Amino acid sequence: MNISFIKEILSQTKELVLSQFFIALVSLLQVSLVVKILGVENYGIVTLMVTLPTLVFRALHSKNSDVTLVSIKQDSLVGYSYLFDLLIGFFAFLICMITLNLPISSYFGIETLDSYIVVFLASRIIQTFSESSKAWLIKQGKLRKFSILESLSVGIRFLAIVVLISNSPTVENYILGQTIYSTFYGIVSILLVRKGLKISEFNFKGFKNYLKSIYPIFRDIRFNQIIGIIPQHFDVIVVSVISDYSAVGIYRFAKRLIEPINYIISIFNPWLQSKLSHEHTFPIQSFLKKFLFPLIVTVTVFYVVLGRTVIKLIGSEEFISSYEPMLILLLGYICYLLTFWIRQYLLFNKLIKFHTYGKILYSFTFILLSFLLGSSYGFNGIALSLSISMILQKIFEYVIYKNKLAQ
Repeated sequence: MNISFIKEILSQTKELVLSQFFIALVSLLQVSLVVKILGVENYGIVTLMVTLPTLVFRALHSKNSDVTLVSIKQDSLVGYSYLFDLLIGFFAFLICMITLNLPISSYFGIETLDSYIVVFLASRIIQTFSESSKAWLIKQGKLRKFSILESLSVGIRFLAIVVLISNSPTVENYILGQTIYSTFYGIVSILLVRKGLKISEFNFKGFKNYLKSIYPIFRDIRFNQIIGIIPQHFDVIVVSVISDYSAVGIYRFAKRLIEPINYIISIFNPWLQSKLSHEHTFPIQSFLKKFLFPLIVTVTVFYVVLGRTVIKLIGSEEFISSYEPMLILLLGYICYLLTFWIRQYLLFNKLIKFHTYGKILYSFTFILLSFLLGSSYGFNGIALSLSISMILQKIFEYVIYKNKLAQ
């Protein structure tokens, strides 16, 4: 019975499974090649350079697909959400440009604002269109197209970065590879849902009504994302402050090794969203007992037993000290995998504010612990701060779920 349930889940998510497996494999291969070609220090520098745009664009636009998905109607025009993406992206671009003209730019590994950095920031505007496209694909149940978009974009990123840095192992070429990825991702995402554009039906009154309709959920999700970016992206900045670029490279490498857990979650998030957007119910207890628990045991054993081997295979002996922070981060990410579905239930029951409260707990816990543990234990202390923060957040969210939604 357990096997039949697993087969049923895998049958429903086969496109997403193949897509995320491909993405995880390519991403790990990319990390392996990048760290070997660029070296520990340069890898630390490029990590810091992409941190600022990641912080700003995530704060203003990440999970905007959820906004579109929850507020979407059959007669809605996708053009409205694209225009909204464009406005947000341009605003995020301006914030990045202003910040990088301030003295604090050095904290992000950027001493001078070269033209290739400006072009990279502009490409992130184009990438914002992907959020609306993903929402429409999920709503229409076109998970195969969703999977193709994700896989193809990551494949292009891999080729662009590896070809460029193999030709000349510079920070500039790495950023140029990221620029190609962002541009491709945004443009192809539009092409996949172009039939829904209906430009002739676009009008500013309709756009104004669209903004009014999405404002409540947009406000909640934006606050949620702004609160959540502190631990997930400021951690590398904290490491750079208390140590050096090499330590940033070691810590970031450990974090990248844990990221396949995020890919697992990325398999089931759109699938669960598609189900909840139509059915509003799902046998979550069976999913937990028959699928998630065995999966978590398998993942944990893999990292503990084969962790050092994977580090040497993907990186080199230089990165062997990533093993400890990797296992520490594993604690938090396993808890995240176990409870990822709670956010979707809160979202579709208009209780997303409680996820935001959990993020507030998460962020303040991280800030407090990172100062206490980071100065004493270096990147291991930062990793422990992040894991403890994640676990506390998920415990809080589970309590909310049990009290308000569980029957």
